[in-house]
Amino acid sequence: MNISKNDRITIGLVNNLSGAIILTILMQAMTLLGMPQHTWMLFLPLLLFFALGADLKVIPSMVVGFACGQAWAVVNGLVSNAFGTISGGNPLVSQLLPTVLVIFCVLTVHQTLLAGTIAGNIPSLFLGMAESFFVIFMGVADLTPLHLLGFFCYGLVLATVLVLGGGAICGAIFGKERAMAALTPAAPRGE
Repeated sequence: MNISKNDRITIGLVNNLSGAIILTILMQAMTLLGMPQHTWMLFLPLLLFFALGADLKVIPSMVVGFACGQAWAVVNGLVSNAFGTISGGNPLVSQLLPTVLVIFCVLTVHQTLLAGTIAGNIPSLFLGMAESFFVIFMGVADLTPLHLLGFFCYGLVLATVLVLGGGAICGAIFGKERAMAALTPAAPRGE
């Protein structure tokens, strides 16, 4: 179905407004849980979800990848501690060498051996590692790995509701076929 530029803009504006309302309401859960200072963490899975193409089928691999990243952050700490003990505190041996080793193992296992599987989502894995490192290095005592995984999964709930809710609202107002045509990304200019 061909869709006019004006229809694309109008339907897009309705989708954007519904998304803004949906996200704002659902993010209030962080305040209700007494953790409003961590609301920003809900945006990271949203960012990753849309960067990976806003495909709902990728969500399981995102969750598994994130949890794998959290596990690798623990492995990195254990390996760094072991190398630190062996090296007597030499930063080259206690920090750089173990990090190279762990990242090599991460990439070998997930990008090579598990490529194309549910555990092969490298962007999500590195986000799990990064958030874990942030919590560990910044000494954020009120967050556990389970909190991080919960925030990540809730961010994915937000992404799902955003996509399905916006589509449903626009479909109800403008008709499903017209809304789908308008909300499907337009080809970049010049193509």
